[in-house]
Amino acid sequence: MKTDELQAAVWDTTLPTSNGRRLWHAPALRSHGLLVMTAVRLHLTPSHAELAPTAVRQIEAGAPLEGFMPPATDVVFLPEVVEAKLDLTRLTLRLTTTEREHRLDFADAATADDVFAKLLHRTHRTLTLTTDRPETLRLVRGPIGVMVGILISTLTLALTVSAAADLTSPPGDPNSSRLWLDQWLRLLSQLDWRWVCSVGGASCAWAQLALLRRLRKPPNALILSRFDSPRSL
Repeated sequence: MKTDELQAAVWDTTLPTSNGRRLWHAPALRSHGLLVMTAVRLHLTPSHAELAPTAVRQIEAGAPLEGFMPPATDVVFLPEVVEAKLDLTRLTLRLTTTEREHRLDFADAATADDVFAKLLHRTHRTLTLTTDRPETLRLVRGPIGVMVGILISTLTLALTVSAAADLTSPPGDPNSSRLWLDQWLRLLSQLDWRWVCSVGGASCAWAQLALLRRLRKPPNALILSRFDSPRSL
């Protein structure tokens, strides 16, 4: 047994149960029957493997896992994890080690958050936390463009409405060669520029609300990765 694995075995058996071991069961855990997290290991039992209630209680009490876990149990050595990605939309956790990849599916967000928080607590010295979310410029580009368009349109229409009465030719003016333009200006002159500004201000407030919602949108995923990996640099 390697030195680090020997030390890990000591940690798994000497840490207090309240700090060194956590259990999650089906149905909160969809992909596996049981997840046991010790100080430096994850033990994942198959979904079809059922443990007796007495065995689960002894595992919770800190009994050695070798005598209770089924043979098909997957063991993940946490120091070998190079990336752990929690998809907040699908409620899945993908663990990538130096040799293989494991996927955990959860039934609710509370269980997914709890597992990821405990994983972060045990790997914060070797893994760094980042988020997977769109760039800020791409998030704000659309709402800001709409706000600028609304402001320009409102200002142009308000000025046109304000000056429409002065630009309209008097009725029966023989010098007026564009009757359609006079009719359009008379319609605009009946509007109140203050009403136009109110509608434009309300539309701009709506666009601002959309902008704030985009900026406050939670990330799509939480990612733990090695300090020296390209994602964390």
